[in-house]
Amino acid sequence: MYGEVNSFAMVPSRRRFLESLGVGLAGPSVAGSLGGASVAGVAADGAESGPDSATDWPMARYDPAGTGHHPDASGPKDDVRVAWAHDATDWFLGTTPPIRRGETILAAGHGLLALDAETGARRFGHRGPYRSSPARASTSIYDTDTLAVTAPSGVFGLNAEGGFEVPLLNRSVGAERWAGPESPGGGFFGPPDPATPVAADGTIYTVIPGTNSLGALDPDDGRVRWRTTHHEDDPVSAEFNRPAVKDGLVFLTNWPGQAAAYRADTGERHWRRDLGEQTLHPPVATDEGVVVQSREGVSLLDAADGRTLWERDLDGNVTESAPAVADGAIFAADERGSLHALDIESGESLWTTPFDGQTTPVVADGVVYAVRSEFSLVALDAESGERLFEYRPSQVPLSPPIVGDGVLYAANRERVIALEEAE
Repeated sequence: MYGEVNSFAMVPSRRRFLESLGVGLAGPSVAGSLGGASVAGVAADGAESGPDSATDWPMARYDPAGTGHHPDASGPKDDVRVAWAHDATDWFLGTTPPIRRGETILAAGHGLLALDAETGARRFGHRGPYRSSPARASTSIYDTDTLAVTAPSGVFGLNAEGGFEVPLLNRSVGAERWAGPESPGGGFFGPPDPATPVAADGTIYTVIPGTNSLGALDPDDGRVRWRTTHHEDDPVSAEFNRPAVKDGLVFLTNWPGQAAAYRADTGERHWRRDLGEQTLHPPVATDEGVVVQSREGVSLLDAADGRTLWERDLDGNVTESAPAVADGAIFAADERGSLHALDIESGESLWTTPFDGQTTPVVADGVVYAVRSEFSLVALDAESGERLFEYRPSQVPLSPPIVGDGVLYAANRERVIALEEAE
């Protein structure tokens, strides 16, 4: 659909576009007369933009709560084969999960790549520092979504449609709408890891890379609505995980050993708890409480005040995994050779199955899809733990998949792949 797109910071896009042409702040009729250029544009009513199909996967872990569970999608159940593989983009290097927006798969990896969900054909792509999974957010001034992504250098907002063609300049612009809060730069351990952003209720929530700060950003222009900083006097003292958002609260865990809740509208701290174990992993917000996996086990915290409702010791040694939650069950690896299904109300075991390595599983239509240490995909029956199939790609690493209409999609280092039921 689009050619190679140059990165072009826009705050907002339409203003910078018109200024670049020397037009100034002209009305829509001026932009619309520029040789048929399509300004991806200004929404008059600020309504929800973009497609919203039953198979959309709008951010990493599917929802703002971080459950990893798509209640309407389904994937392969018996075995898989490669439906398509896109490996024609020389700059792409993806290790984080893609997202799905309508019939488009969007993946970040040293740029943003958009592919047709059915065929894998390239729709658009452009280089950039972007590393994290995108998070799709509606805006009040554009008629297409903003994709929030992070990089070692900071937070960025991208046009979900890839920008627009400008015949007078013979190029595409508007791919990058804004550059938000910046990282302070590399530290003792090198550049910071990209954070995973979350979009909820017209706001982007993200850890600011390289800082001890959680920020709430405006999808229109990247403006910081609020920012809260932990350990301001020690810039490397707290390593934050992906936040979880539910019922007006933002839940966050960090090294060393703390869990907290902040008001989603103001950033005011609602509660904070020291959980007694240094290593914590991304939280999952549920109706029953906040699921937190630590190095050794799993806990359920009361969302209202952070008190521990139950704690289950799995004798684990978890360094990179995060749980999924679906239909009253928590699915969590212990990284010592097992994957567990726990009852969310009690923490009691539903089943345990052999599973070596780290994983961040996803769940759809009664199947748990778990990538073992980035090198193979295992499918398990969510009710029994029975292994349904295992798939090993020709190259690694393999990202956690997302689930669509009978198909799995994943970033696979220098390519993006779609896996369908094998005949």
